[in-house]
Order: sequence, then C-alpha cells, then structure tokens
Amino acid sequence: MKKLLVFGGTLFVGRHMVEAAIRAGHEVTIFNRGKTNPDLFPEIEKLKGDRDGGLSSLTGRRFDAVLDVNGYVPRIVRDSAELLKDLVDHYIFISTGAVYQKPARVGYDESSPVETVEDEASEDVRAHYGALKVLCEQQIEHAFPDRTLVMRLGLVCGPYDESDRTTYWVSRVAQGGEMLAPGEPDQPIQVVDARDLADFAMLALEKKFTGVYNCTGQSLTWEQWFNTFKQVSDSDASFTRIYDREFLRNELPNPTRPYGAYPLFMAESMGHWWTANSDRAQALGLNYRSMTDTAKDIFEWDKTRPIDEQRMSGLTSEEEQMLLRKWHERK
Repeated sequence: MKKLLVFGGTLFVGRHMVEAAIRAGHEVTIFNRGKTNPDLFPEIEKLKGDRDGGLSSLTGRRFDAVLDVNGYVPRIVRDSAELLKDLVDHYIFISTGAVYQKPARVGYDESSPVETVEDEASEDVRAHYGALKVLCEQQIEHAFPDRTLVMRLGLVCGPYDESDRTTYWVSRVAQGGEMLAPGEPDQPIQVVDARDLADFAMLALEKKFTGVYNCTGQSLTWEQWFNTFKQVSDSDASFTRIYDREFLRNELPNPTRPYGAYPLFMAESMGHWWTANSDRAQALGLNYRSMTDTAKDIFEWDKTRPIDEQRMSGLTSEEEQMLLRKWHERK
C-alpha cells in the first residue's frame, strides 16, 4: 500500500486514476479547490486548497508518491514540487503529446523535438499549452531528479469525458440516419482509454518507474472508428464522407462548440499527429482494452447524461443538416 497524494482527481483522467488507486488499496489523499464533483470519494481524505498560493494544508505532510494531473503553469508546478521534494519519494506527472513540435513526423517518439516559448514566464496556457507543459516537466525533474515519471498523453477517451471529443461521435452514430463524416476512411486516428492510463499509473506507482513516456493509444482508421460505434449502438447510421477541408472550414466558420465542430479531425498543419510511438510505455506494461469495450462504455455513460446538457464538441443538428444540404447541392 502506498500513501498517494493526487492533485485534482475529480474530473476525468484524474477521477479514473483515483478510482484505480482506491481499488488497488492505496491510501489516497486528494488536493484541489473542492469545486468539481466535490461529493466524489467520501471515503478518502480531501485537502482543500489552491496550487496558486494556497498550499498550506500540505505543509509537513509526507507521502510515498504524488500524482499530478492538473499542472499547467511552470511557476505553480514549481511551488508545489519545491514544497514536497523532501517529503515525497516519487512524482508522476501527467503531461501531453502537445509538447512535440508540429508538424509531427510519422511515428514520432520521446526523442522528437519539443515546443519552446520565447517568454518562459508566460502563463498563457491557451497560447503556449505544449511549451508550458515542457517547462512544467523540467521544474519537476529539477525538484525530483531521477524520481520523476512523465506520462505524455495522447487523445484520451472514456466515461466522464465531458469534452465530447470522442463522445460526440459515439452519440451521433447512435442517433442513426445520414451523418457527416469528415476525412478519408483510411485516415489514422489514435485514442487511449483513461482507464488504461490509470492502470499504467498504478503499475508505475508500484514499480517506481522514472523517465519520459508517450502514453498514446492504439492506431485505427476513421472507417474502423465509425463502424465500431455503429456496431455497439446497433445503429442504422450512413456516413456521408466529406474530404474537402476548405468546404468544412468555410461553410461553418464559427462553430458553436468550444472544442470544435469536427472533433479529432486534425488540420493538415498537424502532420502525422495520430502516429505517436508508445513502444517504451508498452514495454513497461501499458496495455489497451479493445476499442469495442471502450465504445460500449462511452455509449452507456453518455445515456446517463441529461438530454439538455450542453455539449462541448461536434455539430448541432441544425449545423449538420445545413452542411449536408450544401454538400449535396454542390455535388
């Protein structure tokens, strides 16, 4: 059993990791502001605070390991790492594949060049997300030399994912009928189930793995992606393929969803983004459940959400019908 401190832990990836830690019998403490799903995990210790200047509840507390799922700003990550460096043995930091420079090359791995930012004091996460994550990794390694594991995630899917970047497609296919499907059928895509990441984090916790690892997902095609969702929802959906990026961009210049109208359909400037190599993590024990199982669980979870809940990704019905109509008229 390990004494584990989790920064965050109640939203999506962190929530799955806390659930996995509890199942494994670890003594879990979560530290957050208490604003997101505060009623979760009544059986564990919860410390309320703020990583930006509100760390007092951690002073003098000892843990075997830290699992940091919400570190985005180097200054803030440095403060918590410096506070804990003599009180904690092992630091697991959840980073991102966005650290790599674009356009990505086929099969890019942990040795690939990373993003930089001219003003390293910047805290503009929206503008410099990947570069700031690189600096966060460096702050932790400085405080925990040879005691840090960095997990660079790809696109994460699974239950509790309120970004709707995968959930939109599951939900839309399940509705059936003619639907807009961007991209070519053989276009690659790469996603990883949050629960597979949680299992790997628990293995890393037990084995005290260190180093930097891509924790990206299985590769499949858009055709496999849509057909898997069709199968698990027993849908009659038919897919109208639209390959023309200019049409998709120009006919809907201002999508209404924060994460975009066509989630996971990457711009050409991203290069071979969906081809990340995660062999090193797999060699240590990162395993993947089947995409069919993942899709089933997303489908079942999505059915529990309020029907009028605002969706964060994808097309509205009106937007989709407008685009399909214009596409057919054009042809």
